[in-house]
Amino acid sequence: MLKREVTSHLLVTLAWLGIVTLLRWSWHWNLILLWLGGLVGTFLLDIDHLLYTLWIYPQELTSIRARNLIEQRRFKDALILLADTHEERTRLVFHSVLFQLVLFVFCFWVLTSTGSLFGTGLVMAMALHLLKDEFELLLLGREEYLRKWLFWQIKTEVSFYHQKLFVVLMLIVFLGLNLLLI
Repeated sequence: MLKREVTSHLLVTLAWLGIVTLLRWSWHWNLILLWLGGLVGTFLLDIDHLLYTLWIYPQELTSIRARNLIEQRRFKDALILLADTHEERTRLVFHSVLFQLVLFVFCFWVLTSTGSLFGTGLVMAMALHLLKDEFELLLLGREEYLRKWLFWQIKTEVSFYHQKLFVVLMLIVFLGLNLLLI
């Protein structure tokens, strides 16, 4: 499970970076910073699982098991455990609708106000990570699970139509932000 998740996120990010690099029509060594930021940003959101496990909900069984593995310095086993049980954690702060909205505003700010290609790659890859997860759940017909982890901060019931509408709107915003990058 861990290898499949890492591979799928990495392939999506590499494809995005390749397309952006080709569309820029400008080949400079500073593009390495965009790629490095993209690679870091791809996996940065997964820190959410560690925060949930170690600090936010340390009393849960999986949290106790993961903490024991970390204390025993069995980091690989802890990562495998967290990957295998990732669907248990539906209240992740970084994997929520409110965080995604703030992230997209931050993406706009980074793209328009800074010249940092590393920062641009970082925040855009984070946004891409969320979009990839959302589209994967929609395509698999797992709209109830998507509602649980994406809209858990919203106290109103979010219909499947509104979930799809939100994800499509976020994709359009992401594509628009890419126009600023190119």
